[in-house]
Amino acid sequence: MLLNLICSDCLLEQIEAKNVTKEPENYLLTPFEPVNDSGLYDVSCPNGHNSKTYIDNIDFEILFDYSINAIADGYYREAVSSFTSAMERYFEFFIKAILRNSKTEFTEIDKIWKLISKQSERQLGAYITLYAQTFNGLPLLLSSNKEVPFRNKVVHQGYIPTKQEAINFGNTTLKIIETSLLNLKKSFPELTKEVFNNYGYQRKSDLTLKELEKKTGKKINVGGVNILTTISVMAGREIHINDDRKGNIEHQIERVVRNRNQMRISIFNEMPTEKK
Repeated sequence: MLLNLICSDCLLEQIEAKNVTKEPENYLLTPFEPVNDSGLYDVSCPNGHNSKTYIDNIDFEILFDYSINAIADGYYREAVSSFTSAMERYFEFFIKAILRNSKTEFTEIDKIWKLISKQSERQLGAYITLYAQTFNGLPLLLSSNKEVPFRNKVVHQGYIPTKQEAINFGNTTLKIIETSLLNLKKSFPELTKEVFNNYGYQRKSDLTLKELEKKTGKKINVGGVNILTTISVMAGREIHINDDRKGNIEHQIERVVRNRNQMRISIFNEMPTEKK
């Protein structure tokens, strides 16, 4: 999976030269980098710069789109495994959000999570309990007589699913995560942002950059970009009715393939007007 990122050096040059432009042919090409687990990227752009960029996302957002890319490339077993990981990491996010809602400090939340971090059944139990307590009803889950046996067959028994089986499983996990996340954002919008900011890639990158700056004694120039993933905490597809991310997994496959083309960006003095 490749990400369309930004080159902070290119943007700085554009600002310093006061070369803001509305002409598409002068936009800057976005550099591509393979996805990693740190959220911080060493970027080599088409103009020869070497800079750093972080993504303003969280793990389950990236894992979900990673799964869709796997389907697009024909890796259906890997897609099912990654969909499962995305769902489990969302459960973690939800648990931490509800604990934070009870005024628990993040340091204590981390200690609590550590006790169940290696035990998926305990995590699921905690998620069900906290969801039911918060919303007075059970959350959507994988079916115990259909999706759970299928997932176990794929993940633990080496079964290679068909493309349609992977798509069906993806649509189920999409509904499970997004339904819960929308409830969370609607009921606790500021809390959701706070937990996202504490556990997202940006904070992780900030800590890494501080260590690098301390080690080298040099200030590091860094850019940031929010990757518009199918599931998004901060920029959900529910916000705009014509969002390109609308639709099920079949539609998302088409979208992620389109996004493998380099994009062009620019800085504007004011918001550009739409052409009629």
